[in-house]
Amino acid sequence: MTPLPESSTSGPSRREINKTATRAAIVDAAMTLLRAEGFEAVTADRVADAAGVSRRTFFNYFPSLEAALNGPTEAFVEHVIQLFEAQPRELPIMSAAVNALNGMADRSLLAPVAELVTVSHSSPQLDRLELESWNDCAERLVAMIVTRVPSTDPLTASVFANSIIGAGRAAVDFWIEQAGGDLSEASITILQQHLTTALSQLRDGFPTLNVPATPAQIREA
Repeated sequence: MTPLPESSTSGPSRREINKTATRAAIVDAAMTLLRAEGFEAVTADRVADAAGVSRRTFFNYFPSLEAALNGPTEAFVEHVIQLFEAQPRELPIMSAAVNALNGMADRSLLAPVAELVTVSHSSPQLDRLELESWNDCAERLVAMIVTRVPSTDPLTASVFANSIIGAGRAAVDFWIEQAGGDLSEASITILQQHLTTALSQLRDGFPTLNVPATPAQIREA
């Protein structure tokens, strides 16, 4: 009897599992060195050694050191996008984005991103990496919006995506000022709440700003 082909729903292969584990080990090693010694001490050789892989293997997985450090951000964005895509199609796109953030129960993906963003504010190299991450995220959002709403023109998709990115950056910057380097679970929860609030403001049209001017203010104008 001819054996049946392996089902595509049987789960990842051992090779895929090993690749995922190696990638995670490299990212973890990079973040550990960054946390302990600062960006200047993080090199490809040291990360590879700490991860238990060769320098060649490191560059097989990541084209640069910055790309390895950006691993947590990529994982977070990918998870949020998956949650977004799982939202009902009839739901307004802004509401879908808010629901995606609200539904992110696993905050372990947000914690390393928060740590990286906090450190980046004191490092020009990492600050550049953060900017590139936001730009990459905007491009992902544009593609996702066009797929979800095919009738959307490119300019509208770009404006919408960059509005979301701007709201996210404002929420993160506000959290950094308030948190003072606190990366506890409670602080990460607050960051998630700030992100959700920022997107909710976009969704609702900034209701707290729509306060009618008083007669005195009108006269002054």
